[in-house]
Order: sequence, then C-alpha cells, then structure tokens
Amino acid sequence: MSLQRWLENFRVRLSRPDAILPLSILGLIAGMFAAITIIALRLFVDFAQLTLLPMTTVGDFAEIPALLRALIAIFGGCLIGLLFLLTPGSTHTVGLVHIFERLAYHQGRLPFKSAVVQFIGGAISMITGHSVGREGPSAHLGAASSNLPAQALDLPNNSLRILAACGAAAGIAASFNTPLAGAAFAMEVLLMEYSVTGFAPVILATVSATALTRAVFGSSLTFSIPHLPPGSLIELPYILLCGVLIGILGAGFNHMFQYASSWRNKMPEWFAPVVAGIIVAACGFWVPEIMGMGDATVNSILLGHKGFTFLLLLIVFKMIATTGGIGLGLPGGIIGPMLFIGAASGALLNAAGVAIGITDAGSVGLYAMIGMGAMMAGTMQAPLAGLIAILELTGEPNFILPGMLAVVAATISCAYLTKHESLLQSLLRARGLDYSNDPLAQSLRRIGVAAVMSKKIEVMPVVASPEQVDEVLKKEPGWVLLREDESQDILLAAIDLARARKEIPDEESYLLKEIPGTRLETETIDMRATMHEAQNRIEEKGAQALIVISQTVPGLPRVLGVLTPDDIRASYKL
Repeated sequence: MSLQRWLENFRVRLSRPDAILPLSILGLIAGMFAAITIIALRLFVDFAQLTLLPMTTVGDFAEIPALLRALIAIFGGCLIGLLFLLTPGSTHTVGLVHIFERLAYHQGRLPFKSAVVQFIGGAISMITGHSVGREGPSAHLGAASSNLPAQALDLPNNSLRILAACGAAAGIAASFNTPLAGAAFAMEVLLMEYSVTGFAPVILATVSATALTRAVFGSSLTFSIPHLPPGSLIELPYILLCGVLIGILGAGFNHMFQYASSWRNKMPEWFAPVVAGIIVAACGFWVPEIMGMGDATVNSILLGHKGFTFLLLLIVFKMIATTGGIGLGLPGGIIGPMLFIGAASGALLNAAGVAIGITDAGSVGLYAMIGMGAMMAGTMQAPLAGLIAILELTGEPNFILPGMLAVVAATISCAYLTKHESLLQSLLRARGLDYSNDPLAQSLRRIGVAAVMSKKIEVMPVVASPEQVDEVLKKEPGWVLLREDESQDILLAAIDLARARKEIPDEESYLLKEIPGTRLETETIDMRATMHEAQNRIEEKGAQALIVISQTVPGLPRVLGVLTPDDIRASYKL
C-alpha cells in the first residue's frame, strides 16, 4: 500500500466519532510538541529578564526603581505596537480568545502567522512586566504546534478540533503543573463538551506535556502551598458567601474586560498596545507586585504576608492593569491574573472574617486557594476546572468540600450577572460572532464526512455508450455522477440508469441528463470537513446532495463519495 493511500485510509478512520485509539496516539504526540514550544518560550523569557533587566529573580519587578519599571512597561507596549504595525491585522487576535474563535468558526485550524505573533508578542509582554499570564501564549502555541503538523497532513477537521484542544490543554497544564485541570479547562471552556473520544487524547496530551516540562523545570508546584487546615463546618455558610462575592467580582472583571475591548476597536491596532503599556506602567509605578505573572506575590498571599489594605490595592490595580492591558490587545494569558485576583480576594475575605470573628488568621491560605478556584470558575464558567485546580494546587482532598461550595456559588452568581456566558463567549459575541453549541451541533462536529459518505458512486459523462453504461453498472454503484464541462454536476440514482438500460437496450448512446429518474443538484465538500460543515453547506447552497472530494493532488479533485441529507440525519445515531 502506498503512503498516500495509507494516509487517506487513516484520514477516513479519524473521521469516525469512535476513533479513540488513533486520536489518543496523536494527543500524546501533540502534548510533546506543545511542551517543546512552551519550554522554549519560558526559557527565552527567563533568560531575557535576567539578562536585559536589573533584577536578580525572574519576574520580581519590585527590585526595579519605580520610574524605570514604568518606562519598561511603556517600551514593551511600543514594541508590541510596532509588531502590530508590521504584521497583518488578522494575526493580532491571540491567546485563548483566538483558540476559541478558531474552534467556533474555522474547525480548529490555527494559522502559522498568528502563532509567530503570539510567540514574539507574548514574550515581549512577559519580559516587560505586563499584567499577563504565561498560559495564554502557552495554550496558543501549544495548540498551534500540535495543530499545524496535522493540517499539513490534511487530517479531517473533527480531529483538528481535538488536537487544538490537546495543545491548549497541554499549555495550561504545563504553565501551572496541573495536568487534570488543564484537561478539564479545555473540555469545559474550549470544546464545551465532555466525550470519551475527546477526553482521552486531551488527558494524554496534558500528561506528556507536564512530564516534559517537569523534566526541565522540576516537579514543584507553581505556588508554594503551606500546610492548611480544611476549615470547620461552622465556616461553610461564610465560605458560601465568599463564593457569591467572588462570583460578583468575576462578573465585574468580565464587564471591565469587555469595556476595554470595545475601546480597542476604536483605536488604530498599533496604538492600542501603547495605551495598554501606559495603563500597566501607571499601575506598576505605585504597586509593582501587579506587574508580570505575580507568582511570588500569590505565594506571599497564601502565606498570609499581605495586610487588608494592601490586598485591596492589589485587587483594584491588578484588575485595571489586566483588563486595560489584555483588553487593549497585549498578547498574554488571562488565567494567571484571574488566579492572582482570586487569591487576593479570598485572603481579603478571610481578613474580614477574622475581624468579625468567623475565621482565624491561620486560614488565610485556605481562603486564598478557594478564591483562586472560585474566580476561575465564575469568570470562565468552568466549575469543574476551578475545583480541580484547587485540588491539584494543594494536594489536599479535604479542600474539596469548601471548594465545591465556593466554586458553585461563584459560578451561579457570575452566570446570573453575565447571562451565563464565559469571558471567552462574551468577547466572541462582542466581535459579532456566536458559538452555536447545541447538542446537535456538538454531535455533528465529532464526525467527519468521510466516515458517513457512501462510496458507491461512479463518474460518467453526460452522453455514454451502452458499453460505458454496462461497465459502470457491473460495479453496482448507488449513484452516478454526471459530469459535463462548464456545468453543474448532477447526481443520478444508479437504479434509474439500470432501468433505462433494460427498457431501451438498443440505444446507440444514452443522454443521461434526459432519461427518467431521480436527479439531485450537488455541491462539493472536502473530505476533511465535519458533518456540521456539511449540514451548513446544504442549507446555505440549497444543494440536494454533496460530492465528497479529495484534494491530495492540487487542481485534480478526486471523487470519494456522496452525502445526502438522509445520510446526515442518520449520522445523529452514530
């Protein structure tokens, strides 16, 4: 069997909704590709900060004089503005929002140029201390590094969506050393569904990516979690209240983000990052702890080293710097700042509880951790990912009970104020786009047309000799595609051709467009397409059938099969 034929059979196999084994193998490889890209980005950022900036510890902008760190942030915004000026506008949407958009409208196909802009722009943002997380660039680059090779191999679109989610999950898992939370986030927020076919490869991708990054950076957790008491049952009502309050804060964060994004649309694309750099500079001038990824600051919050007033300042300035910075186009991650704000909010509520005699000062780490999970769950409408993050970051199963209460309360209260939309959904809608994700659309996206099409099709000219007709009928096709130059292809039921041959056997030639029978007007669709794409194409073009073609040889499409509306309806049961 030739390599081309083997690849074609492999593509058809991947088109099936139950292709767990091949997708799992690809997911494992995708995680490795993602990890290599993420390791390269992280090493580059760490090296650049220690080499170019006057700091002895990576990310510690408090070491830098106030005016200088403000100038560094502005300089970073100007560099990103220059990058945007020199690159096409279509490449400027990056990070989780970009992945979500490509999954919703482009079948998970990520462009190479956007990945390049993400690497350069994300590196500049992190090096110069903008209020961003590393998981956004890591997720985007992870998704691209696993997705681009799959595109080069012309794998079907249903598998491209899974591989993009694998890479994104690997990026998030590698950023926080939380493989299960990364997988849950990808399924809950990006794909917005749970299925065995999707979950298995995503899990393997996070495992392989986390293993490689641990080999380079060690297996210690991103945050230094002290030994924490699980809290008493008496505190549960207060923890419920904390969840509600953090959910309200998350809704405010989402609205601030949308507001900043609306201002971005009113500015020249190159100028918005400059304004964002100025906003970060102004916040960082007074509160340097909000600059960069803030891992050290979160650690100090968990240890109870920050007072009530300072925690309040951290929340306010971090929200302004993050929504103003990323909302105006700085290419960085959103989750890291969310966890920062959640930790500060949880610690602040613990301090309030101490003041009124509900909690004690030793519980600050517990409330900070709960705040991190609740903020992520509410803002992203991802309760399971937020809960798993608490478990993986602490390694304490006793935190599950209070964590569940806070996460669910935050999710519900934030959903009430944001109309049940995650931050990514609302940002997509603000751009005039909507993600149709009803159960039917989910089902159709899992299946490729190659898995459902009928291969019993033969191509014939409009005028055929009796010998040509007999030769085709010997193959027992279900359909005959009538092909004429400069005319739309017509699909004829083979049974009608056989009836005509039997009823008028003495014809010298048959004009197949005129013999009695069922004829369907057709449109073509690539074998890589999903059933969701096929349904949309039939509705948009008014076609009665789709001819599935392969474009392995440019300019010479090869007919592989036929797909009818009845086939699409039957695929619901696969």
